[in-house]
Amino acid sequence: MRKLKILLLPLISVALLFSCETEDDDVVDMPAPSADFNITPIAPIEGEEILFYADPEENSGAIEKWHWEFGDPEGSTSDKRNPYFTYNAAGTYEVVLKVLNTSGTSMESSKRITVLPPPPDEFPANVAWEFTTNTEVGNINDGSSAPVIGDDGTIYYTESRAGSDSKVVAVIDKGESAELKWASNAIGAELPNAPSIGPDGNIYINAWNDDFAINKLNAADGALMWSGAINTDVSNNTPAIDSEGNVYHGSRAQSPNGGIYSWTSEGEKRWEITNVGAFYASPVISADESTVYFFNTDNGQIWAVNAEDGTQKWETPVGAGNGIYGTSLSVDADGTIYYTTKTQVVAITDEGETGAIKWEIEVDDASNSGVVIGPEGDLYVGSLGGLLSLNASDGSVNWTYDIEIAESVPAVDVNGNIYVGSTDGFLYIFNPDGGQIKALELGDNIVNSPTITEDGTVYVEASSNSIIKLFKITVEDSGPADSPWPMKGQNIKNTGVAQQ
Repeated sequence: MRKLKILLLPLISVALLFSCETEDDDVVDMPAPSADFNITPIAPIEGEEILFYADPEENSGAIEKWHWEFGDPEGSTSDKRNPYFTYNAAGTYEVVLKVLNTSGTSMESSKRITVLPPPPDEFPANVAWEFTTNTEVGNINDGSSAPVIGDDGTIYYTESRAGSDSKVVAVIDKGESAELKWASNAIGAELPNAPSIGPDGNIYINAWNDDFAINKLNAADGALMWSGAINTDVSNNTPAIDSEGNVYHGSRAQSPNGGIYSWTSEGEKRWEITNVGAFYASPVISADESTVYFFNTDNGQIWAVNAEDGTQKWETPVGAGNGIYGTSLSVDADGTIYYTTKTQVVAITDEGETGAIKWEIEVDDASNSGVVIGPEGDLYVGSLGGLLSLNASDGSVNWTYDIEIAESVPAVDVNGNIYVGSTDGFLYIFNPDGGQIKALELGDNIVNSPTITEDGTVYVEASSNSIIKLFKITVEDSGPADSPWPMKGQNIKNTGVAQQ
């Protein structure tokens, strides 16, 4: 089992109490002792041995004695500097460390730690079936691909490969097995993008092709209904779709045609902004559907565009720079926009006539993931440096779990559990405190973004021996988190529309 990379962050502020006891004038000027402590593991459970370890603080005087009070009903103590202790019951305990120097000067520091009840013997998540058309793709599904679910329960996913043999696949869930509805290569182009579903139930997907940049497929049989040409191609985009069926997406290339586009549900181009760079990112739509946010991956900045006519809402795009392809944008309940790059996670505030950076933090390549929101408001994002839990107010890191994540946007369920695919073929499930509660081996390469349905079923794509497979995972007493953005694209149709 892997371990959390960081140690305890205090649950409350540390109280420091000083007292001085001296017997003669010769020791009055001796520096007072000062120490702080942490524990590992960060989220202990009852019956688990905990290491308490202490270090002198900067400018501390020499420490002669260490004394711990663990706050349990038995009044347990220790005089070791770094003791081990086990709590036999879950609960919150106040731990006090007292340090003394040779003159009798003492200091106390205290912290509350929370001991969790033991997890169930087996988290109720199991693979019900796997399905594949056995098409060899030679590469992973990129664009943080995620399955989308129609109103009748049909699951649609992509098998993306170089050349003209990429497919959109429709699958019927038969409970304990899956049945092919159709597999369409009607577009005849590479599909390094995730699909979305419009209000009429049909499928939209971008393609790496100048003449088939945006496409609409009939959900009934996979037939091509229309294609839109932009004289350049599209990658790492999931089309955003508003309640009227209008479609929004960016382009891949940095050519004169590189930019952002909108289409009607019938395939008529509504507006475009071109010769402005590449947009390797999935756009999002504000809750009132008046604004579309795009991420320009040339300059690492967010564009706010009026959905109706394509005029820029902000004359100056806003962002922290260092753009890189692959991010899936998301929006919080207060309108904060989140995006990821190779070096950052960034929060942007829409202030009406302009935008502003709310906060930014450094990460180890979260560019091919995106930010999702748990039921208590915490943020989760995948990166090559691990799964991160962030505080939404300032971006501070709550915890990090050491797995490598690429091409997977996490998803959060109603109980606050986080699902995310790794680069080693596993779908991992974590509790809100960062403890791993399940690891399902699905393949030998990248596992893409999971989608959680109302009954808690999880659908996810994974690669094994260059074959893309779709998995159904049943989870008891679950469903998507009641939050503004619980999964990629906000919902099971990947429409990218924010919630009020």
